[in-house]
Amino acid sequence: ALVDKSILIREESGTVVRFRMLDTLRDYGREKLQASGEYLDLRRRHADWCRQLALDAEADWIGARQLDWIDRLDREQPNLREALEFALADDTATDSVLAFASALQPFWYSLGRFGEGRHWLDRALAVTPAAASAVRAKALYRDCALNDVQGDFAAAAALVGEARALAERSTDPLAHAYAKFTAGRHEVYTGDLALACAHLEGIYDVFAEQGDLLAQVLVLLALGWAHELQQDTARALKCHEKVLAITESHGESVYRSHALWGAAVAVWHEGDRDRALRLLQQGLALVRRRRDPHLAATCLEARAWIVSAEGSARRAVVLLGAAQALGQMTGASTVVFPGLLVHHDECERNTRRTLGQRAFEAAHHEGHSLDLDAAVAYALGEEPTTPPPTAGPSTELTRRERQVADLVAEGLTNKAIASRLVISPRTADGHVEHILTKLGFTSRTQIAAWVTEHQRH
Repeated sequence: ALVDKSILIREESGTVVRFRMLDTLRDYGREKLQASGEYLDLRRRHADWCRQLALDAEADWIGARQLDWIDRLDREQPNLREALEFALADDTATDSVLAFASALQPFWYSLGRFGEGRHWLDRALAVTPAAASAVRAKALYRDCALNDVQGDFAAAAALVGEARALAERSTDPLAHAYAKFTAGRHEVYTGDLALACAHLEGIYDVFAEQGDLLAQVLVLLALGWAHELQQDTARALKCHEKVLAITESHGESVYRSHALWGAAVAVWHEGDRDRALRLLQQGLALVRRRRDPHLAATCLEARAWIVSAEGSARRAVVLLGAAQALGQMTGASTVVFPGLLVHHDECERNTRRTLGQRAFEAAHHEGHSLDLDAAVAYALGEEPTTPPPTAGPSTELTRRERQVADLVAEGLTNKAIASRLVISPRTADGHVEHILTKLGFTSRTQIAAWVTEHQRH
């Protein structure tokens, strides 16, 4: 009944049903809480609940429930952002807000949301005292990892420096381990691979003693790439295969897909093209389930190198275009480590020479126009499927909602929309909320952009 009256918005996600309030009602409720003096206490309780949810997800991350946690945290994003905003503004902010933001980093990373992760971790590190704690050391590592993957090596280097300074003030072996981890992983990106190995090889046992399976997996992945970039393929494969064994035994998929990608590149360097393609196929299947544009892009890129080397120039270029488009969504390069750029450059140079400029650009444009599902399907050689008529956002809006969307695009406020359509302001609010929900948007600007795009067709 409340949904029918546009007081609540009903959302479905698989078998999960959620309800949320209209912004106007939420604002009204907030005013009442502030007037009663209960508001701050309830905000703290809400922030505590969200922080515990994030910590529970982090503790259970390497496990069979990982994909469920990703879906759950994705649905809770509005709550988590609200809670983080409050926790950061709270005068009593301590390491708890750092632990909160840090616990969400694996989630942001798993979906290629590197910019959002950096936003919250940067702020959390800035507002909390620079105590020499393991919590802060972990937050520095996780923030640095996000900076590195987006290629912001200057910002990453500053975090490495802070981690080293923290370790000098601390006697906690875990803080020292995270400081070395921060430096070692950064060095995998910046090229001092021998030093990277020296830092990484000594800290695995520290995390093992702590029972931190996530950190163990991440150390192995970084160490695998440090060896691979030094052309020590045997040791690289040993690291990636150990990750594959751990993740398979725990039913985990995010880091399993990373290890499959790393192992594929390693066996390709050994000359085993067929096994490399099989490993990438497995990785892409896992990536498609959680819709990770970043790792999809890196797997597509590697697949392009392999098919180019076997003479499939046009197919390789389509894959390069698809990889570039997905990489742009995350602000990260499709060639994660600078040491792998030689393969990208060689692939592009050879295919451009084989196809000619015009055919190269046409194939690249074709790949660039593919979404994640279509790009993965293309890479796996699957037949393209035609989505059902109701799958597209344009067919989900009712006639009235489309009218409201058009007026939003004109810049009208909800009150002005209500006046133009002769409906109540609350009904106009409800229509706008329904449009945002159906299209998966969070702002009126996105609605306006969507209207403009669909007017072209």
